[in-house]
Amino acid sequence: MKVSYNWLKEHLPLELSATELAGHLLKIGFEVAGHERLGPTFTGVVVGKVVSKDKHPNADKLSVCVVDDGAVKRTVVCGAPNVDAGQTVAYARPGAVLPGGFKIEGRKLRGVESQGMICSRSELGLPKDVDGIWIMGEGPALGADVGSLLGPADDILEVEVTTNRPDCLSHRGLARELAAYFRKELKPLGGGMMESAKTSFPVTVEDPEACPFYGGRLIEGVAVGESPAWLKAKLEAIGLRPINSVVDITNFVLHDIGQPLHAFDADKLAGAKIVVRRSKAGEKLLALDHRVYDLPAGLLVIADGEKPVALAGVMGGEDSAVTTATKRIILEGAFFNPVEARKSSQKTRLRSDSSYRFERGTDPAAPRAAADRAAALILQIAGGAAAKPFEVAARIPARTPIRASVAKINGVLGSDFTDLAVMQALGAIGSINGNGVEFTYTAPSWRHDLLTANDLAEETGRFLGYDNIPYRMAPMAARAARLTPVETESRRVRTRLAGLGLWEAYNYDLVSEKTLLACRLTAEGQPRVAQPLSEDWAVMRSSLLPGLLKNAQHNLSRGADSVRFFEVGKSYSIRGKEVDETWRVAGILLGPVLDARWQTARAPRASFYDGKAIVEDLLEKAGPVAWAKPSEPAAGKTPSDPLFHPTNSLRATVNGTPVATVGWLHPRVARAYDLEREGAIVLDANLDWLAGREIPPARYEEFSALPVSRRDLALVLDKGAPDARLRDVIRACMVPELQDTVLFDVYEGKGVPEGKISLAIRLTFGRFDRTLTDAEVSAAVEKIVAALAKELGASLRG
Repeated sequence: MKVSYNWLKEHLPLELSATELAGHLLKIGFEVAGHERLGPTFTGVVVGKVVSKDKHPNADKLSVCVVDDGAVKRTVVCGAPNVDAGQTVAYARPGAVLPGGFKIEGRKLRGVESQGMICSRSELGLPKDVDGIWIMGEGPALGADVGSLLGPADDILEVEVTTNRPDCLSHRGLARELAAYFRKELKPLGGGMMESAKTSFPVTVEDPEACPFYGGRLIEGVAVGESPAWLKAKLEAIGLRPINSVVDITNFVLHDIGQPLHAFDADKLAGAKIVVRRSKAGEKLLALDHRVYDLPAGLLVIADGEKPVALAGVMGGEDSAVTTATKRIILEGAFFNPVEARKSSQKTRLRSDSSYRFERGTDPAAPRAAADRAAALILQIAGGAAAKPFEVAARIPARTPIRASVAKINGVLGSDFTDLAVMQALGAIGSINGNGVEFTYTAPSWRHDLLTANDLAEETGRFLGYDNIPYRMAPMAARAARLTPVETESRRVRTRLAGLGLWEAYNYDLVSEKTLLACRLTAEGQPRVAQPLSEDWAVMRSSLLPGLLKNAQHNLSRGADSVRFFEVGKSYSIRGKEVDETWRVAGILLGPVLDARWQTARAPRASFYDGKAIVEDLLEKAGPVAWAKPSEPAAGKTPSDPLFHPTNSLRATVNGTPVATVGWLHPRVARAYDLEREGAIVLDANLDWLAGREIPPARYEEFSALPVSRRDLALVLDKGAPDARLRDVIRACMVPELQDTVLFDVYEGKGVPEGKISLAIRLTFGRFDRTLTDAEVSAAVEKIVAALAKELGASLRG
């Protein structure tokens, strides 16, 4: 917020320099982000009068003028299109110095001697109002120093006001804070006027909770025109552009005391009435920023007898705006519920100085006083007669007193402030009753942030000085942080996957509907963000894989040979009326397995078995894992299923619960991300389930120091027989000497009957007390082959 130091001193007498004031503001929680010195930075510029104007003999766009500065008349060549005889102008005499060190000297311009320069406002370093020279108007005496006429220099401070302190978004609000800090009295606020007994417009408030107070005042016979110099100077000093006298007054009051106001042209209000109501579907508003806004149903609007004329607390409409032709105005001063103002601003994406204050919470007691002050200024500047105000007021709940004690406040701050110091500090900003042992404090209407004794402790620290609190190390007992099961499992998973050569990715939990569509997912039934920053972040993700696919596409498009990514995060769904969050881990593999420096002409690329090995590593000690195709009923369903290839994928289940899926990326999704040539392997696992499983403690098992015996078998069996079933049959043979079973080859083709498949397995036998004989190993192998033949119809390939 821009603050004029001269303006601030109109509310509070201060003797400090602007730099010193900035230091004190920082102590009470208001950082000064910028400091600009305003004032004349030129010399030798006086008031002059254009006596005559003639066309330049050698240039079509130049004029030869004679300027009288009260002492002498000089010839000046001027190129401004708006210069004319009889004008009072800012004249830079020969020898004058303009901003930037530019010195004015006499010289010839296209053959004509020019003695000085007729200046524009921008050439003098002042805010620009029109194109061309500065026409000063009647009043200033010829020869008067222009710098002196502009008034005293000013300091403009850029003050950072936190969101919980909307009461300080004005000059008087900040002065009020400084008055409490310096223990000074604020200057009284003017605003009295004469009122007629004439009745005003009828007003109806349909939702008192959204608009607890609505007040207005009819002022007739106004002459809207240009604002006086003092008013324009104040607005320009803080970066506002003057518009007309009435609009400038409402802007002045906003930045003076912090209460937004609005003025309607009363003759443009249909039905001669005002209704504060909800917008209806299909209604539009042509706002003061010259844009048409489609109003969703349910927004709070100010309407006349036919249509909305303002979006309550945000911006007025152009159709009812005050112009120089306006003769009758309605001056509005209201208090709107902050939630309503913020909702309207968010829904329409319309921001204004008014909405910035209303949505943070204005003072419910301020509208009446602000409207009185503005009405008095309008009568003073634009003339007219004011009718009695019309108001609709609902009951605003009284502030609940806060019970506290000096001991409590000192305990929160770690201070030892006296009872008197604390009571005086808090009494400067509110009403306090009681003594230091126990007291009740009632916050003023503009301090919405004071609710508890801790808030009062903060106020005490600000006004008595945090640097006056003794520095003491607080007693602390070191305690080891305890991780949740999910945090513990996340660390294990990250360590294992990083060890397997995967890189961790981090993506947003929000995705777009377009992304979900590309991944064959749907946004229907997914949690949505009520007010997304953009459509790219509108839906909560149901799977981690879309983000990893985008990561893969990004890296490949920038020259990466391969991708090995994983992510640990949350997926979201709606269960009943609640949003359900599930921790998951997902990964993607594609491209060569080895580094490019070690690749041969036929270097192996990431395959299904690489992904399956990773999943098996994650499911270590998870219990008996069964594998099934996702399309089978026993596999169950997961949110990521549409991203997997319908036939070249497997689901791992434990006791009937789906815990992980691995397989090729669905061809349609691969095409959407330009990955169809790469052969992407994707995997997805339920981290919540992994964190919740019981892991048996590690136990030492004796191993044999004696040699083992191995037998390789090539078995021919039905093509659909699962590997897990093969292992179950072997395990059921109960051969105590069998130590390990490994599947090391799969073959089908020449030499294998159609509909059959050849599986090569390696059986490892051994004992702890002696070496097995060939006869013992052969007997065990025969037992296993017989069981496989009986249960699975398997035969040895010969």
